[in-house]
Amino acid sequence: MATVWLALGADVRRRWQAMLALALLLGLIGGVALTAAAGARRTDTAYPRLLAWANASQLDIFPQGTGLTGYYTALAKLPEVGALGTGQLYQATLPASHATEVQFESSPDGILGTSVDRVKVLSGRRYDPARPGEAMVDQQMAAIEHLKPGDKVRVLGVPLNPKTGAADFTQAVTLRFTVTAIVAFDPQLVLAGGGDIEPTVLVSSPFAATPLASKLEVGDEAAVRLRPGASMSRFIADASALAARYRDTSRKVDVVNPASQVTAAEQAARPQAVALAAFAALASLIGLAALSQLLSRQLALDAADYPVLRAVGATRATLTGLSLARLAVITVAGAALAVAIAIAASPL
Repeated sequence: MATVWLALGADVRRRWQAMLALALLLGLIGGVALTAAAGARRTDTAYPRLLAWANASQLDIFPQGTGLTGYYTALAKLPEVGALGTGQLYQATLPASHATEVQFESSPDGILGTSVDRVKVLSGRRYDPARPGEAMVDQQMAAIEHLKPGDKVRVLGVPLNPKTGAADFTQAVTLRFTVTAIVAFDPQLVLAGGGDIEPTVLVSSPFAATPLASKLEVGDEAAVRLRPGASMSRFIADASALAARYRDTSRKVDVVNPASQVTAAEQAARPQAVALAAFAALASLIGLAALSQLLSRQLALDAADYPVLRAVGATRATLTGLSLARLAVITVAGAALAVAIAIAASPL
């Protein structure tokens, strides 16, 4: 029996280079396929994961008057509401160009941009909602005004003429805020216009309480995220019925559902995810075809020594076990290497 095991050991030592080469090839092909498959999954779920992280609102409620005199407080108490943040939008342009409008806004309750529709900080720090004079700007505003955290951002606040309702540039005021961060705004954070067409500035809450803010204000909103399982149609009906009890809302609200924006963003990423998944499947099939041929040839070469091993006493079961053990070593080592390659390549 000792002679049999010595013979088997010698056979394995002669074949270790071929086994190592097959394991490395399996690991390389498997690593490429796993990396592509993981990339496809991450790409396909990137936007939903971003919305979950940002605690993104599902509905925007726009009173035809204002909801800041009690309506939003009552709205937040509806059983369907999971989270609610309020926002005010102001008339503003870039100081050097009256033609370039700015999405200039604040959150009176300090929730919008921090807890609801949380912004993604690209550089700097998220502002303190309660500290006066702080602001977060998007990349477009930072590029136009050459801003970085710590700089002063300037906007030209333009009040509306009370008689005509048009922007009155003769009464315009230059406002300055300290930039704490360059951020990426979720599309649902934009209070009007949809998307990120205009450069955006979100200023801290104390500005909303100033007399100047009331002169510049052009509207306010509530960004609402519903509780899991809550009926959206029931909430909209309750919100409309509630508005009828508050005179300052003009007893009517407009409801904007940004689901189409979410769907468009998800669909925009879908082709990349599909391409990565297809590449992963193709790499797997090519690897399977190539490796199956190589493993079959290796087994055939190994079988050439079986008569010698049988002659020294090896049984058929022992030789079968030896073949399976070789395959197990190759596949387990290759699989471990594939996982390691995929993890290492994950940041890419």
